[in-house]
Amino acid sequence: MNVAEYITSGILESYALGTVSDQERREVECLSSIYPDIRREIDELTEALEKYALAQSVEPPASVKEKLLQQLEFPASEPSIVRPMYPSEPLSGPTFRTTWLVAASVGLLLLVFSFYLFSQLRSNQEALASLRTANETLKAESHQLSDWQKQQDQMMALLRQPGTRTLVLQGNDKAPKGEVLVFWNANSRQVVVNASALPQLGPDQQYQLWSLVDGKPIDAGVFDVAQSGRVVQQLNRPIARSDAFAITVEKRGGNPTPTMATLLAMQPVNS
Repeated sequence: MNVAEYITSGILESYALGTVSDQERREVECLSSIYPDIRREIDELTEALEKYALAQSVEPPASVKEKLLQQLEFPASEPSIVRPMYPSEPLSGPTFRTTWLVAASVGLLLLVFSFYLFSQLRSNQEALASLRTANETLKAESHQLSDWQKQQDQMMALLRQPGTRTLVLQGNDKAPKGEVLVFWNANSRQVVVNASALPQLGPDQQYQLWSLVDGKPIDAGVFDVAQSGRVVQQLNRPIARSDAFAITVEKRGGNPTPTMATLLAMQPVNS
C-alpha cells in the first residue's frame, strides 16, 4: 500500500470532520492501527481542527435569545381556556397562534444553528486545506535541501581526495554567463560538475560533458540544471585520462558523438 498517496487522498480530513461513511471510518481506523504515519497524520489533523475550532468559536448573539423569549410570552389579559383532549373542531384563536409562534421560533432557531454549523464546517475545511498546502510546501523544501546537501557532500568528498583537479569551463557566446567547474580525479576516475547560470533546457534536452583524449571525444555523462541555473552532480562515467573537457547540448540521454553546433564551453586540462 502507498501510504503517502492514501494520506494525500483527503479521506483523513473527512474522517477528522466526521463526514465519512461507516465503511470508510472502519477502514481508516484499521489502517491507522497498522501504519504509524497514518495514525500520526490523524492526530495532527484532529489537534489542528480542535485548535482552530477553539480559536474561531463564536457564541450566538444575546439578541436572539431575547427575541425568542419575547415571542414565547403569553398575553397576561387573556383568560386560560381549557379544551378537551380530542376537540371536535380544529383549534383556532389565541392557542393556535401561540402554537404556531412556538413552532416558528424553534424552526428559526434550528435554521440559525444549522447555518452556524455549516459556516464552521466550511471554515474548518478551508483551514485544513491551508494546513495541507503548507505541509506539502515544507516537505518539498525539505527534499530540495536534502538533495542539495547530498550534492555538496559528493563534491566535498571528491575534493578531499589526493590528485583531484579543478577546471573552469567558461561559456562561449551561446552561454556568455555560464560557468562550469569540473572536479576530476584521474586515480579514482570520478567526475563532478558544478554548473552556474547555465540556460535551462527543454524537457527533451540535456547537457553532456565530453573528455577529449588524443582528439577523440569520450562521453563523460549528462546532467540537468534547475530553474536557478545551478547544479552539483556526480557523473556516472569513469574518466581515467583527459586532454580537455567540453560541454554540448544534446538530446535527453546523450549522444555517442558531440554536436559541435551546440558546443558551449571547452577547457584543456594542462592549460
